[in-house]
Amino acid sequence: MSLGYVIGESKPTFVTALTSRPLSVGEYIIIDTEEGKILGLVEKSKISSAAFADVRNFDEAAESTEIAEINKRDKTFASNIGILGFLDKLQKGQSIIPAIPPIPGTEITQPTKQELETIFSSQEKGWAKIGNLLRNKTIEAKVNLDKIVSRHLGILAMTGMGKSNLVSLVAKQIGKLHGTVIIFDYHNDYTTLNIPRINVVDAKINPRLLDSDQLSEVLEIRDGANV
Repeated sequence: MSLGYVIGESKPTFVTALTSRPLSVGEYIIIDTEEGKILGLVEKSKISSAAFADVRNFDEAAESTEIAEINKRDKTFASNIGILGFLDKLQKGQSIIPAIPPIPGTEITQPTKQELETIFSSQEKGWAKIGNLLRNKTIEAKVNLDKIVSRHLGILAMTGMGKSNLVSLVAKQIGKLHGTVIIFDYHNDYTTLNIPRINVVDAKINPRLLDSDQLSEVLEIRDGANV
C-alpha cells in the first residue's frame, strides 16, 4: 500500500517523506528503489497545517479550524526516516546500506507482515523471543542466542530505557535452553530472576582478580557446562 514519497535532499542513511497519513515513530516502512526494496524506520513524525501557520490569537484559531475542516489539503504529514538497509539482505542477517541515496519521488510503501517476520521473528532454532515490535504487536521480536553468546555484545541506553529488562529476558531464554549465564550483579537487579537452577552467590572477593578456572570453581560451574 502506497504511503507517500521521498522529498527534498536524501542520504544513504536518511530520507524525508511526505505521506498520505501521519506515520508513527517506530513504524517500519519500505522505500521502493530501482536497486531494490529498502527498509526504513520512522524516527520523527510531523503534522503541519497551512490554515494555522500564522495564527496569533484565539479568534483566529477558531476561524482557522473551520477553514482547515473545509480544505482537505490543509494538513501536511512529513516524516524523517532512518534507512536500515536493503530488505533482502536484512532478511539474511546482513545490514547493507545503499551506496546511492533514494531519489526524491521514490515511493514509500508499507511492509507486509511476512517481510517483517522474516527479519524479526525467525522460526529457526536458536532464536528466542524478547518481546513484540512496538508498532506491529502481532510480530514477535526475537534474537539469535547463538550469535549473542559467540561474540561481544553491548547493551547501551539511557537510564530507564530497559537495559536490565533486556538482560533479564535474554538470561531467561538462555536458561530455558540449559545454558549457563554468569551475571555480576552490582546493583542487585537480577537476584529474583525466575530462572531454573539459579545460584545466587554473595560476593566475598573481587571477581576481577580471578582467572577463569578460579571463577568457575567459585561459581560452582559443572564440568562441561555450555557457556
